[in-house]
Amino acid sequence: MSSTPAEDFQEKVKSLLVRNSNVLDILTKCQISGSKICRSTVRSATGCGCIQINGEKNQNPLENPGSGISGTLCQECLGVIQNEIGENLFYIASLCNALGLSMAQIMQHEIKNVETLGKYSLR
Repeated sequence: MSSTPAEDFQEKVKSLLVRNSNVLDILTKCQISGSKICRSTVRSATGCGCIQINGEKNQNPLENPGSGISGTLCQECLGVIQNEIGENLFYIASLCNALGLSMAQIMQHEIKNVETLGKYSLR
């Protein structure tokens, strides 16, 4: 049976994580990397200006779920955000490994939830 990209990634992370292998370190790294994603996205709007973020309340999110973003990430901002998301995924995989969880199974479970509830999952 062939493995999924999530399984391959999780196994690769397991073989590479050396310094921050304690679950407390992993949890703080997850939080830091999540903050970096937020900061990089905001910097794309406030520093670079390649995107604009609309902070107005969406009056009808079920009918018009828009992202609140207009414009397109420039290559530099795109690269930074992709790297930050990749780092976050690395630490999420590390956390899964530490807790004995399967990223692939978690993703499959979430797909079922989304398929069942659709846009009414209200996330």
